[in-house]
Amino acid sequence: MDNYPKSLAPEFEPSGAVKTPFDEWWARVQSSFPNVPEEVAREWLHRHWKHSPYEYLISRNYSFELKRWSDLKNIRTLWSDFKADNAGALRKGEELVDLKPGWMPWVPKYMLENRKFPTPIIVLDNRDGHHNKDYPSEDKLPRAYVLVEGHTRFNTGIYLQSVGKLDEADVWLMKKIPAG
Repeated sequence: MDNYPKSLAPEFEPSGAVKTPFDEWWARVQSSFPNVPEEVAREWLHRHWKHSPYEYLISRNYSFELKRWSDLKNIRTLWSDFKADNAGALRKGEELVDLKPGWMPWVPKYMLENRKFPTPIIVLDNRDGHHNKDYPSEDKLPRAYVLVEGHTRFNTGIYLQSVGKLDEADVWLMKKIPAG
């Protein structure tokens, strides 16, 4: 987000993992992201610093609202080339859930046991098509709800919803703040 300014970056391990503890980092940089809720900052900014295809989105242009989402199928994702059928995401979710129990990553395991996300995914409301006007040099996005963070959770969740094993899901909905 905000093109990840170098001056706000956390420190990294040689492996590339974030070294700076979230609470320490957030206390230092929170004023630079005044519209971003702490949970969004933890999952998207801190954990994925410099590793998001949506790093260019300008945080001050968006509000975030925590919503209950009953049907993940109406969210588009890069995993499915933004196609409405979400076939790619469904396949990946099924693959993750069908791994042998000892091999299953913690996210699908948690979701199977608890019928919910461990933490909300982040979804951009681009139904008005603002993205393509505001960011003309970036890849085009559909006029739809678009997943920006939480791809493993989403893939697992859309598959689990398709087989009746996931209830409503919590989603951080990013909405463009109207120019005033």
